[in-house]
Amino acid sequence: MNKSSLYWGFLAGIFSATLWVLSIPPFDFPEAAYIAFVPLLLWVCGRPSPKVFWIVAIGTGWLSWFAILVWLRHVTWFGTFALSGVLALFFALWLFVARLLLPDLGGRAFWCRAVVFFGLAGLWVVLEWSRTWVLWGFPWAPLSLSQWERPVVLQIAAWSGAYGVSFLLVLFNLCVAQTFWQRFRVKERKMWMGWFSPDLYLGMVGLGVVIYVFFASLPPPDSTQKLFTAAVVQPYIPPNLKWETDRELENLQILERQTRFVASLESDLILWPEAATPWPIIGTPEMQLRVERLVDELGKPILMGNLADDSKTGAWANGVFLVEPGSGLAPDYYAKRELVPFGEFVPPPFGFIKKVVPVGGDFQPGDSVALIDLKVGGDVGANTFRIGALVCYEDVFPHLARKSAGAGADIFFVATNNAWYGEEGGAEQHAAHSVLRAVENRRPVMRAGNGGWSGWIDSHGTVREVLRDAEGSVYFRGGGTLDVFCYESWARRQSFYTRHGDWFVGLAAAFSLIGFAVGRRLSGLRR
Repeated sequence: MNKSSLYWGFLAGIFSATLWVLSIPPFDFPEAAYIAFVPLLLWVCGRPSPKVFWIVAIGTGWLSWFAILVWLRHVTWFGTFALSGVLALFFALWLFVARLLLPDLGGRAFWCRAVVFFGLAGLWVVLEWSRTWVLWGFPWAPLSLSQWERPVVLQIAAWSGAYGVSFLLVLFNLCVAQTFWQRFRVKERKMWMGWFSPDLYLGMVGLGVVIYVFFASLPPPDSTQKLFTAAVVQPYIPPNLKWETDRELENLQILERQTRFVASLESDLILWPEAATPWPIIGTPEMQLRVERLVDELGKPILMGNLADDSKTGAWANGVFLVEPGSGLAPDYYAKRELVPFGEFVPPPFGFIKKVVPVGGDFQPGDSVALIDLKVGGDVGANTFRIGALVCYEDVFPHLARKSAGAGADIFFVATNNAWYGEEGGAEQHAAHSVLRAVENRRPVMRAGNGGWSGWIDSHGTVREVLRDAEGSVYFRGGGTLDVFCYESWARRQSFYTRHGDWFVGLAAAFSLIGFAVGRRLSGLRR
């Protein structure tokens, strides 16, 4: 084993892992994503031995993902460690292909390098997309998530999906790495091929495109249209106490007390988080009656996350329900489509493992978008909005929000319970995914969390309001109101992404195949 190569690989891995982690929320350093992989890309250009390469590649990926998902340890240390290892393999595979192609690019024509760069950026997109489907799906924290507070960069997602943003970031990393390599190893001294190389120009052109798209996408002045004011309830009941039999009534009273508090604020409706009541709203007549009485007392509808227990079949569902004054619980509700493995169901090969959530049996997934018609404004002059519901980490899956928007959703509502993951970065990291869904589909997103993050995001990805306590924390018991609006230009239109889906993934796959073919051809010529 080459100790020098291992040393430099270890150093490059530490730098890349640090920058990668710092680019992902809750850290406020999105610019790190533009250079996060440069140290490792420069290292692989030096052709490290296979053994050293795999040690560094898997080690860097494992360390990075463990740091990104460290909040998950509050539920399971083993699961956090194992999941980080699986995700590390995706990163190591991408870096392995980079190791095959990059060392032979030095001195080659610019167009050859550009094709390979597009291929490697395309491969990253394909691997990100594949995480949506592999092992029950976990597309958490794509590289595009780093830009959740940078709407200027995000607007291309309305056409390409968030994958287009990831593509741009990886392409820029490759361009910067090649610029350094040309300068210091190839030792090209000309101005055009030195610091101001065409590789760097390529990355800058990519940034120029997204900036142009941003300005071209700006809504006209005074084009906002108010939808309604929503009052959010954060009961902040610890999840490990939520289902204790001797605490159920107390937990319900906390929820009702906080609801009456926020109902005193001027609002059109009330939002409850995921699985808000201690007993299912369907399958427990006493619970349904109690909620209906509360709604009649307040005179405002409650849009809530809750559970359904089918007493005939024994099937449980985690979903979103609407209770309205006078008419009570609406018969139609949304059932969560993407269930959490080991949380809401146990995959068949692992029947010996118990679910993390200590309630009910295995939950049954919903099979439709089941939009909820929400009427606000009273009987006279009332407006009806179609709500596309997403429960818990469903907003991480691009295709779920897209299907809801395609079916006619006017606005998304995410009901979640991030109290499982402590008061670290889990809630903010989760909320950042809703920003991507908002831009992709040009639809506002409301979020209600048991203990935070609660707020709303406009259809251009700008976080408009976040509920915080006096100390500025999103983690608190209480509530507040959200004044939700939309842009008239998108009120009755669907984005290109909503209409056409993940077409960019197919294009990225084509880029990756062409880039690999050209790169291997160059390698053959070198030998």
